[in-house]
Amino acid sequence: MEISKLYASGLAVAVLCTILAPVAALAGGDHDGPARDFGLSVEQRLDARALPLFGVRRTVPASALGPYDGADNARAVTTAKGLHVEVVSNATDKQADQIALWPDDAHPTHLFVCVERFFRGNRPAEASVQRIDLAGDPDHNVETVVTGISSCDPIRRTPWGTLLVGEEAGETGALYEILDPMGIRADTPVVVRDRTTGETSDPDRVVKRKAVGNLSFEGMAVLPDGTLYLADEKRPLKGEAGGAIYKFVPDRPYRGGGPIRRLADSPLESGTNYGMRLGTRKGNTDYGQGSETGKGVWVAIDSLQYSDPAGNISLRHAQRDLSLTGYYRPEDMDIDPVAMAHGRVRVCWANTGRMTNGFDSAVENGWDFGSVACLMDRPELGAATRSSPIVTRFVHGDRDANHFDNVAFQPHTGRLVALEDGEVEVLNADGSLKERRGNDVWMCLRDGADRDLQTDGCVRILSLRDTASEPTGWTFDAAGRTAYVNLQHRATGRGALLRITGFRIHHEDGEDGR
Repeated sequence: MEISKLYASGLAVAVLCTILAPVAALAGGDHDGPARDFGLSVEQRLDARALPLFGVRRTVPASALGPYDGADNARAVTTAKGLHVEVVSNATDKQADQIALWPDDAHPTHLFVCVERFFRGNRPAEASVQRIDLAGDPDHNVETVVTGISSCDPIRRTPWGTLLVGEEAGETGALYEILDPMGIRADTPVVVRDRTTGETSDPDRVVKRKAVGNLSFEGMAVLPDGTLYLADEKRPLKGEAGGAIYKFVPDRPYRGGGPIRRLADSPLESGTNYGMRLGTRKGNTDYGQGSETGKGVWVAIDSLQYSDPAGNISLRHAQRDLSLTGYYRPEDMDIDPVAMAHGRVRVCWANTGRMTNGFDSAVENGWDFGSVACLMDRPELGAATRSSPIVTRFVHGDRDANHFDNVAFQPHTGRLVALEDGEVEVLNADGSLKERRGNDVWMCLRDGADRDLQTDGCVRILSLRDTASEPTGWTFDAAGRTAYVNLQHRATGRGALLRITGFRIHHEDGEDGR
């Protein structure tokens, strides 16, 4: 039957109005109430769909209020519904930082942690690397295996079966490699006797990797062949750029074949350092302030030009001379496992920024929100390292989610976890203390098929009731269902290493369960 044009037109308008009515109600010509605020409705939907999107039953609605100074480490945090907290150790050093699983991520029997204790000169008696027995008594399951390292922060297990640990110690920070860490006796830990020369009490077990260079180590990503991506934890100062991003390419890449037996066989024995300089104009001429995202180049660093008499390479001096791109205190870094599974190299790192007070404070003197940036190292023939870096901002911080420090990808889903190391005091307008809000752990979705290159949304999955401490070292097991985290400098003055279980993985149903 033929429908009149007038009726058809009216029908189309009616259908269109029916479709757009909910959108109009969300977007709203006015903003009377949350139901008319489209952005808020998106946040509400993230919470409502927490299980399929984030693998938890219900997110944490707000930062936990403190202070909590009780002895029970498991009660020092509040978590999303569906997650469970267990104490792994109460005996780690109170400055324990990042974590590496051993001997693998699938069935770890031990954890190794860096101890972030800064000192000048040499203090060989101080714990630097500790070993934790997952089957041991939480009050007595820690052993010190290396001492004498200053401000040990990042720690990684390598594909060739060693541990890498770095010093977040300014421009003198160095990288050390540890062979057979399970074989080091607790009653005779290896001692770094001289940080400048790299002399250790057992050079067959622990060596300083001078070829990688000196910087304030925290962000570190290790590719299967031994290529390293590194971030220098440095803030900008009076016009001088903040920390740069570096790439180390080994002369002898690791080709597989199991753990190495000698440190001389490590791919980190020798190689070439490169610094990242962004500038999208042909010839890479528009680098400098304002060029923190986009495409760039890897600039080779002449090791001899920047070496001291002991053979230490000053990457910060190279940054100044080569005008490498700087960021506001680049911190922890991780490899995107989903991109890697598709043959692409994508690493993401946290830029801390600066906020002076906690969320909803009436007084705030910082307003430099933290962020998470991601680097896609895209293959390109003829380019240095045969690839070109492309950087985008993945997570933009705000007044609530900011001061990002550690990051970790969840296997299978590619969700990114970001940990805060921020200020906790919330002030009244007159500057008096209103309350203390703990640091948070956020989980962020991968970027979907929409137009932008940013996360599709973040939610809070954990918050610290102990407002004297910060979460650090978050790492997942191979299944992505269990995570480990340190609560650094707890109010009790004791260590606190926790296991978080209960994450749901929906990769069988499609990415993030959608």
